[in-house]
Amino acid sequence: MVERTWSIKNKPEEQEKSHIRFFLSSLNADQGPQAAKAVRGHWMVENANHYKRDTCQWREDDHRHRRINVAQNLALTRNALLAIIPFGDEQNLRTLLDKYHRNPGEAIQLILHARPI
Repeated sequence: MVERTWSIKNKPEEQEKSHIRFFLSSLNADQGPQAAKAVRGHWMVENANHYKRDTCQWREDDHRHRRINVAQNLALTRNALLAIIPFGDEQNLRTLLDKYHRNPGEAIQLILHARPI
């Protein structure tokens, strides 16, 4: 059993939230640090990837496509963009998408000359 506590970074005045998650593992009870590392690794993927996709203009979790090819093509395109967009320390995906929307020439240059990170 793992209790997870979090707060939204852009709303520090908001009260911390908490919930309990249950994880199944083949680890013994005395291997707590390894279990904690595995749980953090799970949330690292969520925070680094899926959260970006859902909080920007893409709002990926809100879309329900009837045709599977549409959903797969959008996911592929988004994966490619996330691989080439250069994220800075203070930049989030929403800000960068706005920047490239306002500067289509720069977006084309990014696509033509970028190397996946």
